[in-house]
Amino acid sequence: MTDEQQKPGIVCVPMTVGELAEKLNRPVNAVIVMLLKQGIVATRNQVVTAEVVARAAEFFDVPVIEAVSEKRESVRERALLVGRLPYERMPVVVVVGHVDHGKTTLLDYIRKTRVAAREKGGITQHIGAYEAHTDHGNLVFIDTPGHEAFSVMRSRGLSIADLAVLVVGVDNGVQPQTIEAYELAKAAQVPIVVALNKIDKVTPKQIEEVRHALNKIGLVPEEWGGETVFIPVSALKGDGVDQLLDMLMLQAKMIGGLTSYLDVPSLGFVLESRFEKGRGPVATVINRTGVLRIGDSFVCGNAFGKVSSIKDFAGTSIKEAKPSEPIVIAGFSELPRAGDMFKVVPAAALKAEHIEERALSPSALTVASAPRPGAIRVIVKADTASGKEVLVSSLEKLSAKAHSGVSIVASGVGTITESDIALAADTQAMVLGLHVKMDAQATRLAQEFQVTVKLFDIIYKLLEMLEELLQRGKPVKKVIKKTGEAVVLKVFDIKKLGIVAGAQMVDGTCNRNSTVKIFRSARLVGKGSISSLQRDRNSVKEVRKGFECAFMVDGFTDWQVDDRVECYSEVKED
Repeated sequence: MTDEQQKPGIVCVPMTVGELAEKLNRPVNAVIVMLLKQGIVATRNQVVTAEVVARAAEFFDVPVIEAVSEKRESVRERALLVGRLPYERMPVVVVVGHVDHGKTTLLDYIRKTRVAAREKGGITQHIGAYEAHTDHGNLVFIDTPGHEAFSVMRSRGLSIADLAVLVVGVDNGVQPQTIEAYELAKAAQVPIVVALNKIDKVTPKQIEEVRHALNKIGLVPEEWGGETVFIPVSALKGDGVDQLLDMLMLQAKMIGGLTSYLDVPSLGFVLESRFEKGRGPVATVINRTGVLRIGDSFVCGNAFGKVSSIKDFAGTSIKEAKPSEPIVIAGFSELPRAGDMFKVVPAAALKAEHIEERALSPSALTVASAPRPGAIRVIVKADTASGKEVLVSSLEKLSAKAHSGVSIVASGVGTITESDIALAADTQAMVLGLHVKMDAQATRLAQEFQVTVKLFDIIYKLLEMLEELLQRGKPVKKVIKKTGEAVVLKVFDIKKLGIVAGAQMVDGTCNRNSTVKIFRSARLVGKGSISSLQRDRNSVKEVRKGFECAFMVDGFTDWQVDDRVECYSEVKED
């Protein structure tokens, strides 16, 4: 053991936060919190100056001793010797939760923009990535949809995140997507911070009830001996948001490993892709390592290309992007899929056939197998690749529950065009669009060929429309059911008309389409169909209990007073 280790104090020289905590004999988290309070954001492996070490020693009341003559080699110096330094990237935070629990409103408050107001129907239907600059440090937030149709998109958001904020509206409590989001985060091993939102709308008792409900599914609050941080917030008013950001930064420092290198090929993951006018196929990418620059060659799933332009999350054109920065890239040969790995490679590594331009029309369709007999045939177009995927998946689930079902003739991304309408006319399909428009030629052709085209901004409205159509086409099962009973009071022989039974309804109803059975005492004496039904000498469709009526029955005329008549009708099966 060296003399320095034996002395009851600390030498004020540059060192990592982890080394500082060890020499102060304090938990790393306690040192990180102390530094945060002094406006210093630092990770376990980050080097702090001798001055900061001195301030920490004073804060924790640890004596300062003079440095020994032995030369110390800092982490930074060692890094310089090998010619590279780690780059501390921004934490990537995914925001998840049930629909309408306030996820986008929370981001709206943090970023001071009106993202929530721009979403159709008040729900987020795309994965958005936004860079947030706060007093506590910079973070990247990923906003994911909460509607049940978007579980695949939520899982992709979680798969590239460092932290997850589970937003729970305390006015609505734990809901199906709350549990699903928690399970996805747990499976992805992403640390969770719970934001108990809408505290301005409820009582303290209701907040405690939600805590208990979350505890039951496995999210045990820290104050109850668990490991999950619960922060009460009002996304609308901003209450508790600063505390939430403090905790996210602290959690990011605790998990560590949020470093990357700039002198390696850029590597990232696709969150979303779509066709953009004037830019062709574009993708929202979270860069994870290296610096991406305009002109870089890349491969991404089945796509490849050369970066022709880069835009940041706000839509501003930039020349390069560092790790954790959310960007929109153009230059793809075709639409990549959400979740694909984006990797920069040397231009020479692209195969010769990749260099050839493969023109891909924005209306290109993926044609499905032959439609099911009797099914509603549809061609679906969405504005993004993952939007199309979610829509197709939702339609398949809906179809599985229906009698005749839905047959997806084809699916694609982008504007509805003439070729879409021509295919619909050939296959007798309707065209469904989500977040897309029709071009002028397609509109003209749809009118000429009488093709039904329906456009939607909200996915569940589209699904509701189809569900209604499926219900209309559902075969109605009918059964013969006794609907009423009458007793004959008098028998009339009307000239030129025939034998008429005058009766009183003693139970239920009898209608003009009823069949009847006639009983005399307990013996069946006849049956037939009512050919004429009158009340007060007027033809009627139905007679109810308590009223008198007169009727004639095809095939039976041998009426007697006190005959009992049972009426039967064909009705929908319950």
